[in-house]
Amino acid sequence: MKVVLYLHMHQPWRLGRFRYVDLGSDRPYVDERRNLEIFKGIADRCYRPALLRLSAALREYPEFRLSLSVTGTFLEQAERAAPDVIDRIRELVATRRVALLSETYYHSLAFLLPPPELAEEVDRHRVAIRQAFGVTPRLLRMTELAYSDALAEFAGRERFEGMLMEGWERALDGRPPTEVYEAATAPGVALLARHYPLSDDVGFRFSSSGWSEYPLTSEKYCGWIASTPGEVVNLFMDFETFGEHHPASSGILDFLSALPGAMRPHHHVQWATVEEAMALPRRGPVSVPVTISWADQNRDLGAWLGNDLQRSAFEAAKKVGLAVRRSGEPELLETWRRLLTSDHFYYMYVGGHGADLGVHQYFSSYGNPYDAYANYMNAMTDLRRRAVAAGAPAAGAAEAPTSRGR
Repeated sequence: MKVVLYLHMHQPWRLGRFRYVDLGSDRPYVDERRNLEIFKGIADRCYRPALLRLSAALREYPEFRLSLSVTGTFLEQAERAAPDVIDRIRELVATRRVALLSETYYHSLAFLLPPPELAEEVDRHRVAIRQAFGVTPRLLRMTELAYSDALAEFAGRERFEGMLMEGWERALDGRPPTEVYEAATAPGVALLARHYPLSDDVGFRFSSSGWSEYPLTSEKYCGWIASTPGEVVNLFMDFETFGEHHPASSGILDFLSALPGAMRPHHHVQWATVEEAMALPRRGPVSVPVTISWADQNRDLGAWLGNDLQRSAFEAAKKVGLAVRRSGEPELLETWRRLLTSDHFYYMYVGGHGADLGVHQYFSSYGNPYDAYANYMNAMTDLRRRAVAAGAPAAGAAEAPTSRGR
């Protein structure tokens, strides 16, 4: 059996306060100083200590393997706030036991926009990864593990050899996530399915004292993995699991360090990168006509487009994008793409309850989703004004501006 540990690294460019009275003021939408301060704090609590633990594990355990994906917005902030974090990722990649994946540069919803946006974002990300780390990814990871038949076709056209997906029973038609499959609409594309119970045991439940399995030790966890039937167990999580979502005081960093050693007694289990895992025999095609993701209990696009606020904001973004492209201004295109980052729509989440609602509230710095919507729409309306001023036709306007602000 193979075990794949894949961690995702992302930070968005969060918006500053942008009110109705700020329209036409040329005030920046992004609060760069605040974003970089946030990044520095997470680097201290999570990125540096976790990367050090992973580097030590790779040195001590030659059999250990790891896979990472790093968004373009993460790289931009790391270069300005903590360049040593990029250096430490380079050190991991240099071991040749760490694989990197491709995705959208801005961690965006570009896959829901007309061409060529998705292809341009993925290409820009692929170039950025090659420039930063000297490798060309062979697998594609879409934003929040979004996957569908259409996205598999896109991956095939872009010559990716594999994709990641959520190992949801309904998407797999009852088959287990512990096998390698292939895309029904792109037979050359291998599919690695996330084992969400085992992944969420660490990602969400590790520090929950009310959990029946608390505390989770590395020995117990590796025992669960070793007793799981199948060819591969894919453990996919946010990198921030280790030190940010779960603080160091919870023991999460020690847990991470201990995993390779705790796996050694299980001789039938081997660590693998995503690239090594996709070489396993494929157990038939998987068809997913409607897009799924790893977000929330419904595992659809509802985390970003599930209510009227989110849908209104996204429709406005699409319309403004047409004006921005017609303007021919690279600076406006860059600004618009930062506003496409999925996090902005995530903050507007209203529906749901329990665990889903709590996760959305944890990530958002807004007092409520309505303020997130108002702030975003003010920025989008101002961006449309700038695009028209730069020579774009006035058609394709955003929704009317609002006086509410964060």
